[in-house]
Amino acid sequence: MKKELSYEQIRMIEKIHQPIVICRSYTQDVEILAASEGFREMFGVAGDEKVYENIYKDVHPEDTPGLKNAALRFMAEGGLIQEIYRCRKKDGSGYRVIRLYGELLDIEDGTRVALLCLTDEGDYHEGNVTELNQAFSQSIRDKQVENTVRYDFLTGLPNLSYFFELAEIERRFVLDQDGLPALLYIDLSGMKFYNHKYGFAEGDKMLRRFTMLLSRTFGPERCCHVSADRFAAVAEEKGLEERLGRLFEEWQQICEDGHLPVRVGIYLNRTEDVPVGMAYDRAKIACDTLKGLYASSFKFFSSELNEGLENKQYILETLDEALSKNWIHVYYQPIMRAVNGKVCDEEALARWIDPVKGFLSPAEFIPYLEDAGLIYKLDLYVLENVLKHIRIKEEKGCYIVPHSINLSRSDFDACDMVEEIRQRVDAAGVPRDRISIEITESIIGSDFEFIKTQIERFQALGFPVWMDDFGSGYSSLDVLQSIRFDLLKFDMSFMRRLDENEDGRIILTELVKMALALGIDTICEGVETEDQARFLQEIGCSKLQGFYFSRPRSFEETMRYHMEQKFVGYENPEESAYYKLVCGVNLYDVDVIARDEQASIKNAYSTLPMCIIEVQGRKTRFVRSNQSYRDFFLRFFGLDLSRLGPEFVDTDAAFMNNVIKTCCDQGVRTFYDEKMPDGSIVHSFACRVGINSVTGTIAVAVAVLSIREPNEKLMIEQIMSVIETFGESMPGGLFIY
Repeated sequence: MKKELSYEQIRMIEKIHQPIVICRSYTQDVEILAASEGFREMFGVAGDEKVYENIYKDVHPEDTPGLKNAALRFMAEGGLIQEIYRCRKKDGSGYRVIRLYGELLDIEDGTRVALLCLTDEGDYHEGNVTELNQAFSQSIRDKQVENTVRYDFLTGLPNLSYFFELAEIERRFVLDQDGLPALLYIDLSGMKFYNHKYGFAEGDKMLRRFTMLLSRTFGPERCCHVSADRFAAVAEEKGLEERLGRLFEEWQQICEDGHLPVRVGIYLNRTEDVPVGMAYDRAKIACDTLKGLYASSFKFFSSELNEGLENKQYILETLDEALSKNWIHVYYQPIMRAVNGKVCDEEALARWIDPVKGFLSPAEFIPYLEDAGLIYKLDLYVLENVLKHIRIKEEKGCYIVPHSINLSRSDFDACDMVEEIRQRVDAAGVPRDRISIEITESIIGSDFEFIKTQIERFQALGFPVWMDDFGSGYSSLDVLQSIRFDLLKFDMSFMRRLDENEDGRIILTELVKMALALGIDTICEGVETEDQARFLQEIGCSKLQGFYFSRPRSFEETMRYHMEQKFVGYENPEESAYYKLVCGVNLYDVDVIARDEQASIKNAYSTLPMCIIEVQGRKTRFVRSNQSYRDFFLRFFGLDLSRLGPEFVDTDAAFMNNVIKTCCDQGVRTFYDEKMPDGSIVHSFACRVGINSVTGTIAVAVAVLSIREPNEKLMIEQIMSVIETFGESMPGGLFIY
């Protein structure tokens, strides 16, 4: 509780002719309670003018931090204070040297105050060579060196080591006032990508703007710049959440178009009274749990997180033993080709089966290894096991589909990861295109130019590079303009949102269409239902992964499956190029039919009816079709295509006519009319997609362009619009609009 000097005490001090002030300190603010007549005279303060606002107002900017810290330490620890600093002269023409000394007093009501006496040592001249002025200049320079050591150059905030001292003082202040202190670890997310996009000069400006906001929120001596985009602060628990809410809101307004979310970890002193350094570590642990969130948020440290800290220590201490004793196993999750339902790739995943902790999922150990810079040991271990397993499969005569491995940002800091992988793959005699490299979007943003160079090195050596978790952050589209990936792996969050509303389907459709336009392959992970798989097939997502097909399996289990179904369950790599063409046709483009002149289609179907037919001699099968084509086929032929199996069947006029046969034989694009049983005329388009070099199967794309009901005239405008649509879309990456 604040206690005031009595009126009589203040009046007595104000009559003194010597420069004297009485101060007290609450947290890290120094407040003047009373100032003598001599003090007013020294600083040119009128008799009726308050001097209680800012004791540091006229102090030289270079001397202010040191004077503040000396005062705070003095108020917290007691003893004596003796300081020399520069203060602006009354007329503003320069500075004079002030010597300050004082001690703490306990006045009658128990309030502890500081009695400070000041003396004017004369004008300060940098070039003055008098012995006294030289002594003053040297003392001031010493203070400046001390400030340089204690304060961050970019932000002007205390550095971390000095902050720990200030935070301990603040903690004692808060406790003395019956409050509860809290330590905050603050991560300004996205600065590295911001620097890449706008330049380091603009990035430094943003850091300084955030520093000003942080200083206004907590006080300049209650926060610090740790390094890069990380800060720390000490505060009172009461009202903390409201203050953070205001900070988030104000920062969002400052950022404008640049989204830089603030993640805050908080350690409350009431959890356990621990030293400031330990409180800082625990606040950081809480902050680290917010990784992956792209909105400003905060998290309190808890006992559960403390348990995680113990697990982290165990993981780091036993990693080498786990690798040498094969406690870590490589599991494989198959990736399915959407068009044929066969395994076309396998993703290698690490599973730790510990004799003490039991089964550990990747989320329980990979983040710790990344933070400690040890993940490279695990990733190279996984690669070596993958290469060993590939050789075993070759010996058994199995198809060898590409295997993907995941890399972390810290892999590239620990070693030349590109060269390490090349050496191991070449030594194993495995073709380089059988090892795909998965790079997450967050890795790219951490150091854009460096990671871009590593990706290009991989690709130049023949390793395909995938962008993992595409769409999980805010930088995906910007990255695609600068880096050419071989494949985009859509984040599983798309699958979670797919059934919530139509927007999710539209967004994913357009993203796949964009990838097709760029000639980039696609995978969607997290597929769990038949409806999701069918939708992804329709929009042209070429590869699918998720529990709907298979959970990750151990190598032994994978081999049993491989041996049992090696010519059925796995794709023949020699057919992969053909199936990539077949998968590249987008069957879910709604833009084409959104025209008034195509009302006959729009009224009956929500999407242009399209399908892919495979032809073997006189036999055919519908390998892909969208819902509109299935509805069309059911209406006119009474057959439900979704019930047809994958086998080839003998065809008649309903399935194949001479136009499609000509398209297969000659590879020409053809428009044709076909009369339906009810007399309607269906105007269609067909083109050859590709030829399977192994089986001789020919893939043909068919699109229903319009339906002319009996006695309805054919509109030439419809045909011309279709010709315009298809004019430049064949061949290469095949698109049907």
